[in-house]
Amino acid sequence: MPGWLVSLLATVVVGALVVVIARSLATINTLKRRLDDMEMGRRVRPVRTRAVGPLGHLTRRFNEVIPIIEGRIAKLDREAQQLRIVLGGMTEAVIAIDMRRKLLFANSSADALFGLDANSVGKFLLEIIRSPQLHEMVELTLARQGEYIGEIALISREPFPRPHSRILAVHGSPLPGSPPGGAIFVFHDVSELRRLERMRQDFVANVSHELKTPLAAIKAYTESLLDWALDDSEVNMRFLHRIEEQAERLNQLIMDLLSLARLDSGEVPFDHEPVTIGPLVKKCAEILRDRAEAKNLKLDVQMGPVNDSIVIVADDEAVRQILDNLIDNAIKYTPEGGCVRITCSLSPQSVSIEVADTGIGIPRDDLNRIFERFYRVDKARSRELGGTGLGLSIVKHLVHSIGGSITVNSRLGEGTQFFLQLPRERIAALPQSPSTATTSS
Repeated sequence: MPGWLVSLLATVVVGALVVVIARSLATINTLKRRLDDMEMGRRVRPVRTRAVGPLGHLTRRFNEVIPIIEGRIAKLDREAQQLRIVLGGMTEAVIAIDMRRKLLFANSSADALFGLDANSVGKFLLEIIRSPQLHEMVELTLARQGEYIGEIALISREPFPRPHSRILAVHGSPLPGSPPGGAIFVFHDVSELRRLERMRQDFVANVSHELKTPLAAIKAYTESLLDWALDDSEVNMRFLHRIEEQAERLNQLIMDLLSLARLDSGEVPFDHEPVTIGPLVKKCAEILRDRAEAKNLKLDVQMGPVNDSIVIVADDEAVRQILDNLIDNAIKYTPEGGCVRITCSLSPQSVSIEVADTGIGIPRDDLNRIFERFYRVDKARSRELGGTGLGLSIVKHLVHSIGGSITVNSRLGEGTQFFLQLPRERIAALPQSPSTATTSS
C-alpha cells in the first residue's frame, strides 16, 4: 500500500476519533450542566446528542429518568407545602428537633406560645425555651425511642398582672431512624380545662358543705326538741325559729342552685322587650330603702340623664333580680352610718348603672374571683348575713343573657363599686316624607 494512502487513512481515523471524542466530551459537559441545574432546583432540559455506545445509552436513559425525578420532586414539594399549611393552621403548638436538640421546625402556634421567631430555627432548644420540665421531656422521648405523653407547667414571662403558669398537655414522638434523627412534639394548652376541673371539684365540695351546715343545725335543734326541749315553751319556740331560719336558708340555696342550672342549660325563657329602666331602678331602690334605714345607711339614687323615657332591651324580671342583688349586697356589707349610692349615666349604645358603697371592700387578689360560685371573701361574715355565695354568679349570667356587661372595682376598707352596662333599644331612623324632603332642600 502506497505510503500516501496509509497517511490518508491514518488522518481519516484520527479525525474520526477526534470528532467522536469531542462529541463525547460535549455530551459529558452537557450532562454535567444538567446535573448542576437539577442540584440548583432549576428545570432540566433533555440532552441532545449523537453519541453512540454506552454514552449514548446513558444519555437516553438520563433523558427518560429526569421527568420522573422532577415529577417526584414536585410531588414532595406539594406534600411539604400542604404539611406546612396544615401544621401552621393547627391551634396546637408543634415543634421538631434533631438529635443535637436543635430546632428544626415550629409552627405559628409554637411561636406564640414559646416566643419564637424565624431566627430560632437552628438554635439549641435549651437556648430558646428555658423550661426544665420541657427539656426533661425531650430527653425521655429520645432515650426511650417511643411516644411520650404527659403534662408540663410553663411559666409565663409576662410581668403584668403577674407571672402565671400554663398547663400544657404534651405528646412527643421520635422521628424515624435507629437511633432516631430527632423528635416532634405537640403541645395543647389545657390550662382552662384544668381550671374548670378545679372549679367543678370546688363546686361539689362547696355544695356539700353548704347543704351540710343547715342540715346539721336542723338535726341538732330537732334532736334537742325530741330529747328535752319540747315541753319548755320558751326554748321550743326559739329552737323552732332556728329550724325555720335554717330551712329557709336551705330552700334559698336550692333555689339558687336550680336557677344557675337553668341558666347554664339555657332553659330559662328570657322575654327581651323594651323596658323603661328609670322607674325600675327607682322601684328596686325603694323596696330596699327600709333595710338600709334599719342599718342607719344613706341610700342615694342619682338618675342623672336617665329619665322615664329611656328604654333598654331586656327581660324585666332579670334586670330586677340583678339590681336587687347588687343593692342588697351593698347594704349587707356596709357598716352602720355608711352610704350606698346608685348612679345612672347614658351613652348612645347603653345605660350605665353604678352601685357603690362605703363598705368593707374586697381585697385586690379576690376581685377576679367574686363571680365564681360559692366564692366568698369573708366566709364567716357572708354566712352570718345569710348569703349563699351564688348571688353574684347568677348576676353575671343574667347580665350576659341580656347582652350587657358587669365589672367591679374595690379597695379593702374603703368600699366597692359595681359597674353595670345594659344595651339601649335601637330606634330605626324614620324615613323622610316627600314634603319634608322638599322643605329641607
